[in-house]
Amino acid sequence: MMVTIAATTNSTEGENVTPLGIVAIIVLLCLCGLAGNGTIIWLLRFGIKKNPYSIYILNLAIADFLFLFCMALSHVLNRPEFGPLSQTISEAFKRIRYLAYTLGLSLLATISTQRCLSVLFPIWYRCHRPQHLSPLVCAVLWLLAILENLVAICFCVIQKENKNPCQKVDLFYVVMIFGVFTPAMCISGLILFIKVRRISPKRRPARLYTIILVTILVFLICALPLAIHWFILYWLKMSERPKMIFFDVAKIFSCVNSTANPIIYFMVGSQRDKRVQEPLRVRLVRALGDEETSPTEMVELRSDHHGAQDGHGDTNEKLPGVTARYGDPQPI
Repeated sequence: MMVTIAATTNSTEGENVTPLGIVAIIVLLCLCGLAGNGTIIWLLRFGIKKNPYSIYILNLAIADFLFLFCMALSHVLNRPEFGPLSQTISEAFKRIRYLAYTLGLSLLATISTQRCLSVLFPIWYRCHRPQHLSPLVCAVLWLLAILENLVAICFCVIQKENKNPCQKVDLFYVVMIFGVFTPAMCISGLILFIKVRRISPKRRPARLYTIILVTILVFLICALPLAIHWFILYWLKMSERPKMIFFDVAKIFSCVNSTANPIIYFMVGSQRDKRVQEPLRVRLVRALGDEETSPTEMVELRSDHHGAQDGHGDTNEKLPGVTARYGDPQPI
């Protein structure tokens, strides 16, 4: 999670100036991402009724916003035209950037895992999930990210003369990122993908499935290379030129990842048959409006339950409370 600081505190990130063309691309992507994530934060904070997954998405948007803000500002201020950047300011930007990156990873792993549990054990999950699980989990993830950042500062900044503790800290978080969070995200995403493939062709899968799957895929392709540079390439003995090229490309791709998330939400929430442009709020409500188990899933669950009892399921029977809230069950 948070010890990305370890690798980059003494790396070439602060010693080499990023080419102007790369800076322009990063700043442009960051500005687009700041606008998109800022819109998501505003809508989820003030304009939309919260549900368990919208709370996760709100925190993910905050993490992406912080990451893009620090990425853009640090690259602009680090240009020779502005003079040398203060070491304190540079380290502050790094800390926030690394915290936001790893927080986003842990949130994605949590979202996909929680949704996977709700699919595999729907009745148990709905009956035993704590009422305020989402805000509690988000608070714990923020706290852990801050504590891990403090550990990294202690071993990799204050005691930077001794690299052995810093290497051990990096190794621990390599295990956490590549051995725990990323596999959990991939396994749960694969289970959700299988679930989507098994849904009847006449029914569209819940939009939340699509959001989770696409977000995971974009993260693995665009954001994971940055962690590879921070934790792995830094300790490898190789020429600096390939490292810097890989690092510049990884930074661009990471900005693409944080910028793409709001676009994914609005595109998934749009209606293809709508000729009139819908407000962004309507699209976001439609995209994130899925409950822990959607109406379609509840009908399927009820049908399977009756089928297990009397040998056949009545797909026309509606679950109490679902009709009153949603009307007749429709594909989401």
